[in-house]
Amino acid sequence: MTNLRRLLTAASITVASIGLLVIAGTGTAQANGAGAGIVGSPHDFSGDGWNFRGEICRVCHVPHDHNRTQQLFLNGLLWNHQVSTATYTMYDAAWSSTLNNTQSPQPDGIAKLCLGCHDGSVGVNQFDNNADGTNGDPLELIQTSWNAGFQIPGALNTGDLRGTHPLSIAYNGTDAGLNPDSNPMGTSGTIADVLDNGKVQCSSCHDVHDTAGEAVGGTHLLRVGQTVAFAGGPSGLCLTCHNK
Repeated sequence: MTNLRRLLTAASITVASIGLLVIAGTGTAQANGAGAGIVGSPHDFSGDGWNFRGEICRVCHVPHDHNRTQQLFLNGLLWNHQVSTATYTMYDAAWSSTLNNTQSPQPDGIAKLCLGCHDGSVGVNQFDNNADGTNGDPLELIQTSWNAGFQIPGALNTGDLRGTHPLSIAYNGTDAGLNPDSNPMGTSGTIADVLDNGKVQCSSCHDVHDTAGEAVGGTHLLRVGQTVAFAGGPSGLCLTCHNK
């Protein structure tokens, strides 16, 4: 694993800076995406030894729940991966005079699903029938034991999200410090299109499937690059939403 680079960018408006969407294993996954689709992307674990079915999608989604006791499908998106049971310390609105929109008391929506791997408390192979973590499988990997570099910096196994970009928070494009949600978000549509029930979540800034035409190749699945070299300009993703 020593040749794997850190996923995380330490400073960014984006939830990219909290590194929520990319994990890597011993198979095909890499730190950066190519903007060419899920196959061979950072979330393609089909070649990893712990992926007992050798599938890509099934690590996160399954078409039929098979009546498992976890009922992970209740998280939406036909979810198939264990979610974290951690209690999180959210970003403190008292630290920002401009943060006046409603933030959920705990991560919800898509952010909750991403944290199931990226908070370091759930094994990356905890999906399908292994998702309850009770079958004694030696491959029930706690993520930190093999690739801590792909976890949330400063929050590894602590649940402390105060040093991250606010997530599970309503986006109000009428605020003086934010651009209208009708503004474009790269090639992913508008800002409104990448919100999750009107909230900023991990998927607002990242395209988890590394979709061709949406994710910027060579980045951590970003929808807009942060530099000129990566289709964004200086802090391009930050300035997409923030009117500074």
